[in-house]
Amino acid sequence: MAKLAPPERIQGGAVLCGSAKSAAASLGTATRALAAALFPPRCAACGRPGAALCQSCLATATLLSHPQCRQCTRPLTYGDQCARCRLEQRRIDHLYVPYAYTPPILNAVHRFKYANKRYLAADLAALAMSALPPDLQVDFVVPVPLAPSRERQRGYNQARLLAAEVARRLDLQLDTGLLIRLRDTPPQTSLPRARRLQNVRGAFRALRKLSGARILLVDDVTTTGATIEAAARALRRRGAVWIGALALARTPEERSDVPPNPDGLLL
Repeated sequence: MAKLAPPERIQGGAVLCGSAKSAAASLGTATRALAAALFPPRCAACGRPGAALCQSCLATATLLSHPQCRQCTRPLTYGDQCARCRLEQRRIDHLYVPYAYTPPILNAVHRFKYANKRYLAADLAALAMSALPPDLQVDFVVPVPLAPSRERQRGYNQARLLAAEVARRLDLQLDTGLLIRLRDTPPQTSLPRARRLQNVRGAFRALRKLSGARILLVDDVTTTGATIEAAARALRRRGAVWIGALALARTPEERSDVPPNPDGLLL
């Protein structure tokens, strides 16, 4: 594994390790248990208490098909990389996404992002992690930064909450200060593919050297992969040798413009 700088030398880093990590993990576990007992989550699709998505509703979720391109998850007939990703020379080594961004996954994500249901992070992270291989080897987990204005408006970054759960379950370091977003960008949902790529180009910066590091980026939803790719480029420039990305869902290309709060969603 790559040798990482000690936490006190990481610029702007929020890395937990050693006794501090153990104490934070114990406190976090107790807090989650208390929250789950007092305010059990309800299924985003049917309202049944118990989980972000009950087993009956989860069974109706659309799993992405295999074989698929390792860099964008689109279906393939052979090989592990599609022609588009080869042409674009993507910086992501592997994108892991289990579900299509359609109901009931869409319902759960919208409750999580737009209805302040932060406690859903644990369930949604567990669902996302079903796409990870058992032999995954990375040094630490990094959330994709949200545009500053949107994070102020929302009050939290949903990718950071998911990344924290992923890091906890994998027993890895979480670094929330490594990658920063340099500027606000217009929402990606209303933009065509070419504009999405241009929209986020140069929008991220990594704050320290990453020579030899293997990194897992975490986000909630991806469509063209433009945001994840822009973040990966920033990490590559600082020396990362392998970058994987994990998201819960991918928006079908024919439904690339999903409104923020579609009618009929249970929030």
